[in-house]
Amino acid sequence: MIHPIEERYRTEIADIFEEHSRLSKMLQVEFALAQTHLENGIITQNDYNLLFRAKNKVTVGLVKEIEKETRHDIMALVEALTRVSGCDKAHIGATSSDIVDSALALQLREANQVIIADLWILKNLLLSKAEETKRLVCIGRTHGQHAIPMTFGMKFALWAYELTECLAELNKMNFYGKMSGAVGTFASFGEKGMELQKRVMEILGLSAPLISNQVVSRVNIAKYLFHLIAVVSIIEKMAREIRNLQRSEIQEIAEPFAELQTGSSTMPHKRNPVLSENLCSLAKRVRTNILPALENISLEHERDLTNSANERIIIPETVILTHFMIKRMTRIFVGLTFYPENIRRNVQIDPAIFMEKKMVELVTEQGLGRQAAYSRAKDFISEKKISPESYIGLSEQIVTKTIEKLRSSE
Repeated sequence: MIHPIEERYRTEIADIFEEHSRLSKMLQVEFALAQTHLENGIITQNDYNLLFRAKNKVTVGLVKEIEKETRHDIMALVEALTRVSGCDKAHIGATSSDIVDSALALQLREANQVIIADLWILKNLLLSKAEETKRLVCIGRTHGQHAIPMTFGMKFALWAYELTECLAELNKMNFYGKMSGAVGTFASFGEKGMELQKRVMEILGLSAPLISNQVVSRVNIAKYLFHLIAVVSIIEKMAREIRNLQRSEIQEIAEPFAELQTGSSTMPHKRNPVLSENLCSLAKRVRTNILPALENISLEHERDLTNSANERIIIPETVILTHFMIKRMTRIFVGLTFYPENIRRNVQIDPAIFMEKKMVELVTEQGLGRQAAYSRAKDFISEKKISPESYIGLSEQIVTKTIEKLRSSE
């Protein structure tokens, strides 16, 4: 193992990008084309039957063996299918990218369904946490400094809202295949080429582009990776907050820590937020994949291969690591520990957090100008102890409304 997604960060989505799965999906595209040719009278029922019955006989090993001679992966696939089926009627009119891009779309669609399902689990867990903590008063912080009181539920509700926005985009994604031949003109398919592409995509359950050249436009792939990376960035945001609130001098919450887990090889007392730190580290890596995805949009003329090699890396890596991060973040929230006494202590450390409250009172109740009240507010802070619960604004109502809105959208 060289790349850690092979084992350390692997999820079930990795199976979708394994070679046997890719081969299976490329064959699926070839059979969809063959079925369409059968319907159009280009091949016979016997031709189709021979091809289809051979689907389980075409192996990765055989294709790789032939590829040593052809130095071309799709030509090796077609040769393998021809050999094992005894029928030389596969791949009629298609160019390699018709097969490769359509198979990639099938992979992404399948992976997206898994990601959406697990993202819903994380979102609903956040809503449950928001409900549980909508009255748990804590200190809000800006610039790393104490600001004014709020509730913990605000944090969870906001994160759930942000993930909901991402879910909406992922649910709207179209995954495009193509069957338009070399440079996208349908020349090899004749006058009914557009109808043929539509039918092939119908069989595969994919979207057909309005226009393409020899490859599907990389704009849509870049958009999809961007939406995944947006999810990753939100997860990093949550993980960073947990790490900061787990600091010894703050210690309001803590990520799960197993009974036999070791925090440090030399300091027995350490309980390090390693799960959250791991997520922040992975986010740095995943975000870099958007750059080659954007650069892949600009291919020379009607296509070149400068997208191909890096896509074999950035697409599965982004999808798998995003899924891993979703599952790990879910695990963290399931086992999240709260320290109510510390939360209460921290919100009461500095009475200056109520200066805004006093400033507003000097304006609305005593008629002072806003600037004068701003200057004088600090003089009244020590007059009496102010309860944090009295100055959380509409925190509870905001959380309740957000929960109701996001749950009704399901």
